[in-house]
Amino acid sequence: MKKEDIPSILRHHFPTLNHPALSESISEKAVLLTVPAGKILMHSGDQIQLIPLVIKGSIKVVRADETGHEVLLYYIHPGESCALTLSSALKQEKSRVKAITQQVTDIIGIPSELAYALGRKYPGWFDFVLDAYANRFQELLDMVDEISFSSLDQRLLKYLKEKSALLNTLVLHLSHQEIADDLGTARAVASRLLKQMEHRGMIQLLRGRIRILSLVLPE
Repeated sequence: MKKEDIPSILRHHFPTLNHPALSESISEKAVLLTVPAGKILMHSGDQIQLIPLVIKGSIKVVRADETGHEVLLYYIHPGESCALTLSSALKQEKSRVKAITQQVTDIIGIPSELAYALGRKYPGWFDFVLDAYANRFQELLDMVDEISFSSLDQRLLKYLKEKSALLNTLVLHLSHQEIADDLGTARAVASRLLKQMEHRGMIQLLRGRIRILSLVLPE
């Protein structure tokens, strides 16, 4: 990918931003980046330098407390950006989340100062930001519903299904601690539930990996 490809990428992946003047403004100052899997793009408390528009791959966004305990908030998929990063950039605040790539990820990086200027000049950018807020807000409501009304084993089942679909693989490189962090529970609890799933023939637990066999609860 080259910098001159940005207008066509925006047209294909971000139709809300498909306006000649807006697209040109983004193209002038944005950068194209290919980021390896497992790269931390941003820590909570960092000054926001770039806002990512995901073209390919995915980014996991988590919230961490002072002790380092993390909870999964949402994933950023192709055609999306991070609502909380957009919000912080527009308010000229520091990041309130941590963002990590889940696989090799291609992004358009928009400088935070440009994002602030775009919001004051182009309605299309404002629409894009509102869409990002709406999508993320619905995901956070869904997460609250899951925590409130779904059992932990149901949440784990959904988590593994989504992770497998996201990465397009039946072998997930996940530690029990990472799963526990993402689900907001203790490692021992996550390990016990995973072992139960293995006994049911749903997964196979390997060293540092989980092989998906059949993520369907047996009768």
